[in-house]
Amino acid sequence: MAKYGSNKVGFFLIDGYDVLGVSTQITDEIEADIEETTSLGDDWAKHEYTDLRRAELSQEGYFDDATDSSHDALDAGIGVERVLCYNVTGNEIGQQFTGYSGALQSSYTKVASRGELHRANASYLGAGQVDEGVILHSHVSTEGDDTEDDAVDNETSSEDGVAYLQVSELEDCDSITVNIRESSGNGWSTLASFTAVESAPDSERIEIEGSIERYLAVSWSFTNAGA
Repeated sequence: MAKYGSNKVGFFLIDGYDVLGVSTQITDEIEADIEETTSLGDDWAKHEYTDLRRAELSQEGYFDDATDSSHDALDAGIGVERVLCYNVTGNEIGQQFTGYSGALQSSYTKVASRGELHRANASYLGAGQVDEGVILHSHVSTEGDDTEDDAVDNETSSEDGVAYLQVSELEDCDSITVNIRESSGNGWSTLASFTAVESAPDSERIEIEGSIERYLAVSWSFTNAGA
């Protein structure tokens, strides 16, 4: 068990938009839907879980009108389901992250106060599953092709899963194709492939059905070079 501080927040990505550098607070809340089931004659109130959960997330930060910064990320997002990922334990392969399959942006609030920098805040309601995952590739600038040298060892195989892709920028290429690779320890094969990304920011979440081998890694290929 380890304790982490703000310096270990590795990324906060909304549909590929990297807004970590202008974010100051992330609040993520998941609730169980509870219904009171108290009957006549009961001495104490009773409650039962309805088998439904709800997720709410909010972010606070600075207003920035630079290209692909907070204003671009949030201004057109009202009422839109976003693919959202964040990490609080370090932007490193093997670390944990949280992914929202559908974060419905319910608000975008701009705050201007005397003597302070302008703020840009947003809130989201869960419009789908919230996943806890493992980073297979750090959110960093990348060139060339990847190998399986930095594979994640999950210690055992599993059944079914999901995968998230967040691409914040593309340079000097037509597109990039990203694959999830798997191995039981005897050679590698492709487990799943994301749709080719032709422009950024962009994101995707895919569902994986069936068996998943113990070791996982990422491979990618650029069309006409790139980074």
